[in-house]
Amino acid sequence: MKKLLIISLLLAGSLSTLSAKYYECYRYVNGSPTGTWIKVQASSKSEASQKAYKRFKELGGKVTSVNCHFKSD
Repeated sequence: MKKLLIISLLLAGSLSTLSAKYYECYRYVNGSPTGTWIKVQASSKSEASQKAYKRFKELGGKVTSVNCHFKSD
């Protein structure tokens, strides 16, 4: 029974990784793009925007918004 539970958890983790996509996200300050882009892995565009905003804040510098685009690799 324990083996079945472990296999189920591993499978669920693998499937969630497969549904994640890569996005290129750009930093905006007062409506103008500034700096360069970062690559974010997320399952949706809104999740990518949230992650990118947080990462840009951690990196320092101003950021008022972000814009993310799906990156097909």
